[in-house]
Amino acid sequence: MTTEEALEFLRAHQPLPPTKEISEALLGQFDDVRRYFAANLDNRSIPLLLNSFGEGDGYGVYQLVESTIIAYAEDLVLPALLNALRTPLGSVRYWATQIAANYPVPELVSPLAEVLTSGNLDERIAAVTALEVIGSPDARRALQNGLGLSLQKEVKEMIRQALAN
Repeated sequence: MTTEEALEFLRAHQPLPPTKEISEALLGQFDDVRRYFAANLDNRSIPLLLNSFGEGDGYGVYQLVESTIIAYAEDLVLPALLNALRTPLGSVRYWATQIAANYPVPELVSPLAEVLTSGNLDERIAAVTALEVIGSPDARRALQNGLGLSLQKEVKEMIRQALAN
């Protein structure tokens, strides 16, 4: 596989099909591409990887993308991560929120607060975790504001626990 072939594969799958519809062969190709970019760093792959997540868990392959992304320098990841956090695609936003917990930087507080406000249950839980990791006064304020929103009980309990830490 060449870099251009791997990039073209990712460009063609923005995002991948839902887990319940994805073929084993396509998921295997995606994992090959992910491993390729873990071993052969290319900055162009960052936004493509972050926007490739389909609905579901990719049978465990999506979790492995995180280790590929964190191999890249933070200053290269953050712009793509910010965009992925603001996408209308819930599957991409969810995984980007999960990955955001690896980057405790103030730039992520605002988009994570947006996810906390408007995301689904899983996205909100991931946003609470990422905001807790950031731990800045602004992140704590975003969590505190979440207590005043109409959020699921489990999310509010997570927020209370995060603020107690």
